Amino acid sequence: MKIIHLLSNWKWTERSEPVIDLALSQKKLGQRVWLICGQAPPESGGVPDALFCARQKGFDNAIALPEMKKHLNVFSVFGGVKKIREIITNIEPDVIHCHMRNDHLMAGLACGKNSDSLLIRSAYDPDRLGRDFRSRWCYRNYTRGVIVVREKARQSALSQSFFSGKIEVIHPGIDLERFSPARELSSTTDFGPLEDKFVAGLVTRIRQTRRLDIPLHALSRLQEEYPSLRLLLVGRGRPGAFEKVVEKPAAELGIRGKVVRAGYCQGDDLVAAYRHMHVLLYPMPGTDRTCRTVREALAAGVPVIAPAMDFLPELIQDGQNGYLVDQSPEGFVSALKKLVDDPDTRQALSRQALASAQEKFGLQIQAEKSLRFYKSLWQNF
Repeated sequence: MKIIHLLSNWKWTERSEPVIDLALSQKKLGQRVWLICGQAPPESGGVPDALFCARQKGFDNAIALPEMKKHLNVFSVFGGVKKIREIITNIEPDVIHCHMRNDHLMAGLACGKNSDSLLIRSAYDPDRLGRDFRSRWCYRNYTRGVIVVREKARQSALSQSFFSGKIEVIHPGIDLERFSPARELSSTTDFGPLEDKFVAGLVTRIRQTRRLDIPLHALSRLQEEYPSLRLLLVGRGRPGAFEKVVEKPAAELGIRGKVVRAGYCQGDDLVAAYRHMHVLLYPMPGTDRTCRTVREALAAGVPVIAPAMDFLPELIQDGQNGYLVDQSPEGFVSALKKLVDDPDTRQALSRQALASAQEKFGLQIQAEKSLRFYKSLWQNF
């Protein structure tokens, strides 16, 4: 089977890596797979982009187009449609798998209503399909099948009049081997003196809306009873964000010395950061509403404390691989105390975190399910 994945973004964001990992996994299962992604602009400053990272992972059939932009631009759309149509003519794919709104639009216009290729869309909103005009138009006129991340989104999609095709629930995958606690790491990152400390981790974009005030206040309330408690913060924000959102509030709460700043971590540095954590604190979902950070932590054997909202109850079984709590300092304090006070419970949750990730989030499982979905659609095409 010949498959093209489209990604209308050049950045190495929360969407890019899962798309490329899926493409690689399908390739490992014997399929012929291509990726069309965005091209980094000259002003990007040479930061690692989707094309670079895809090739670094060993995926060579990747094509970068400057027209594959995240945000709608009429001139880019017309230029992109022409180039995508030429690529489709040369490859003659069986499946064109779209992952974002702009690539969905360009692929639909490039293929037309009577295409010889199946047009598939992955929708990553855990609640529903996009209802903007652009999305509804593409679902109604071009799309043969949709992949969603949970049953609630499937039921919502079934109730919509703008899409009548087949809908499948497939969990997004995680590179389990990469995050495995048993894998030897190449990284020698030093996160500071964390030996003999209880480390609660945060992996997040540093901004006010991510509710970092919740773990900071939780740490403040526990610092006297648990002086060995530390907060390992992985992530970055815009200039001045750390000082405003973390450093100043931490100083006011008297816990400035309890917060360890790891900065932005990639590759084995990120895996090493998870290995320093006894628990991940996840105060709220970010722009990636499939909560990839939670899935990474579970794959690393790290239990998670998070509020019972959005997609999180699909990932966290309360009292088994983590705790679902109120979105408040009190909720996080209560769950943290259980883990600090009872090492046996902590170890049991860690084992179950790893087991649940291995059961649900394998990339091969995701790839196999997606290929079965393609084939089921071909039978009625």
